[in-house]
Amino acid sequence: MTMRLLPSSLASRTVLLVIAVIAVTEVATFSLIGHFRRNSHLNQTVQLLAGQVHLLQIVLPGLDDEARHILSAADAGEQGLQVRPDGNSVPRHQPQFPFAHRLANELAERLGEPVLLRHGGSGQRSGLWIGFMAGSERWWLVLPPPRFEPQALPSDLWLGLAGMLAAVLLIAGLFVRGIVGPLARLEEAVAATGDGLARTATPEGPREVRRLAERHNTMLGQLASAAAERREMLAGLTHDLRAPLTRLRLRLALLESDADRAGLVRDVDDMERIVGQCLAFLRSEEFAMVKASIPIAAILYEEIARQRELGRPIELTVGGVAADCQVAISAGNLQRLLDNLIDNALQHGVPPVEVYLSTPADGAVTLRVRDHGPGIARADRGRALEPFAQLDPARATDGSCGLGLAIVRRIAAGCGGDVVLADAAGGGLEVTVSLPTC
Repeated sequence: MTMRLLPSSLASRTVLLVIAVIAVTEVATFSLIGHFRRNSHLNQTVQLLAGQVHLLQIVLPGLDDEARHILSAADAGEQGLQVRPDGNSVPRHQPQFPFAHRLANELAERLGEPVLLRHGGSGQRSGLWIGFMAGSERWWLVLPPPRFEPQALPSDLWLGLAGMLAAVLLIAGLFVRGIVGPLARLEEAVAATGDGLARTATPEGPREVRRLAERHNTMLGQLASAAAERREMLAGLTHDLRAPLTRLRLRLALLESDADRAGLVRDVDDMERIVGQCLAFLRSEEFAMVKASIPIAAILYEEIARQRELGRPIELTVGGVAADCQVAISAGNLQRLLDNLIDNALQHGVPPVEVYLSTPADGAVTLRVRDHGPGIARADRGRALEPFAQLDPARATDGSCGLGLAIVRRIAAGCGGDVVLADAAGGGLEVTVSLPTC
């Protein structure tokens, strides 16, 4: 329950910790200041009253009635002590606040005799009456309220404490920024690596954060080495398969039976298509970070023209603004992206294939390719973008290995883009590829 009440971010928790430490420190500081001020004020008051009582005990017994009347009628003002004889004017309530109890104990110890204290009562702003004996008579010293009420801290002390608090918070903010900033940049590098875009982190900040960044960079190097070894192995395997496939095709040409040759040729074509997809998938990983600023509309016109020469039914629509847009992608990767989108639409959908190029409000170029087939169920669209995903077991026998859309997503992600699958209006699958302009 306590953890749920805390902020979620490290920066917020660190700032909260600093504020809590400062608050505890300030409370302790004020408590100590108040304690010493109260003790100092009490000691000064006891010393003043003891001196006055000793003096009055000497003077009062020798005064005549007129002098006593003048003394008791004198007004010493709001801050001064007053002397009053015993009588009906003396309050009857005993004070209950801590200062009065401490004053009575300290003053009795200083005078060597007990003292009486009287007060106007709770809620009454009246003086504190201290009774003492002068000769055979009881007299009272009246201590005005400003002399025993808690003293307020001076305003310059408050200003000084506020300035110190602001300075401490500023220093704490700089320290927190020096810790959280490198952690945030390291988090971005780790997130980019998880998305398939390997990004090294600059070792900075505290020693532990620097060491973590160095370990991250070392891990990237190890992953790159493993990926390069895997690509080399798979590329060599697919390349070695092309030679026996070529020899098999030559032998098929020597067969006399057209029926036998047609089935075997279809199998060879499927095998070559699978090998070609594997090579394209490996190249999309290898050249994902290779970018260049190219006019996408011009490349698109050339690619669609090439597809039409092969007899493929493809329609192209280019928006007016998109015709002049430049995208950060290499020509080879753009060709692979288009080939796989069109091949996927023709192989698993129903022609014609419609290609649209437009520029939405956010400035990114949007390439949409749709077919008129059955489409892909919403629950299967995420899996359709994964490598080697076979949504229909029958597709495994038609020369498909489930890499077409995975190649498209890898190329788009390498350029900072995105791929979305959706239902096309009127039926079919619509694949939307967003590519940032430059």
